[in-house]
Amino acid sequence: MRAFALALLLAGIAAEVAAQPAGEQVEPAEPPTLPTDDELATYLADPSTTAEQAYRIGARMFNAQRYEAAEKAWLRAYSLGRDPKLLVAVADTRQRRDDAPGAVAMLEQYLVMRPDAPDRASIEARIATLLKSRARLVVRSLEPGHAILLDGVPFGEKTPATLEVEPGEHTVVVVGDGRQVGEETVRVAYGEVRQLDFTPQTPSAVLVEENEEAKLQEQLAKEEEDTTIRRAVIATGAVSAATLVAGTVLGVLAFRKEQDYNDNPSKQIADQGDRLALFADLSFGIAALSAITSFTLFMTHKNKRKRERETARLEIRTRGAGATATLRF
Repeated sequence: MRAFALALLLAGIAAEVAAQPAGEQVEPAEPPTLPTDDELATYLADPSTTAEQAYRIGARMFNAQRYEAAEKAWLRAYSLGRDPKLLVAVADTRQRRDDAPGAVAMLEQYLVMRPDAPDRASIEARIATLLKSRARLVVRSLEPGHAILLDGVPFGEKTPATLEVEPGEHTVVVVGDGRQVGEETVRVAYGEVRQLDFTPQTPSAVLVEENEEAKLQEQLAKEEEDTTIRRAVIATGAVSAATLVAGTVLGVLAFRKEQDYNDNPSKQIADQGDRLALFADLSFGIAALSAITSFTLFMTHKNKRKRERETARLEIRTRGAGATATLRF
């Protein structure tokens, strides 16, 4: 079926070429629809395919975001026409596929092939930028939600996650629920994307153990902190309630003094009413402040405990020639 479709494609191109008047320049025909990868490979390998045709089909592939196919077409066009500008086009496809080293190689080859290139400055700047690209480690595990250590430091996200790292050697450790451990040491270049898949069979020199004494101490510390926060919440809540009652009583007394002043105006009654109103306002202010403090303490502590439940904390300790990873939830 593919051979038949390709035959129709080539027959259409031949018919369009034959329809051109004699002596007139023939424009290469393009397929009406994008070919599959196999059809494209056959089309590019055909001796009758020109550099212009290969370039145009590559441009269509590029616009369709089929970057690998576009690269193949443009490399074929370059081999047929030796146009150095096609090397920049190939670099574009590689950069969009996160292949920074491959893009740099094409750009450097372009400068070698075209030493007097008018865009040399911009190409060199582009190369310099690519050389500063950080590598990426895509870490996945058989079961998602496992904790990650990068070079011995806990990483903020769990699997699956993408880690941006500097070029060089890095060690990634993935720890599950105490039954699954994986460790890999990799060396990555600038802009490189490396995928790491961890399974229960992934070899590791890391031991996972639960320290019961540390776990007990942590639990006691949590209970002590919970008790302290609970007492603070109750105390500030009690202060808020007491000052609210006091403010209400003082407000009622100030209102009565105002009525007495209306019935029998005197400076003494006015001063007493003003003082009572002032103390009532202060009491209401203290009540509001205490209520806000109590609510803030409660919510902050509640959110802290929630984060601790959701995030696994990892500790690394040396033991002999190896390392021990202690996982606590």
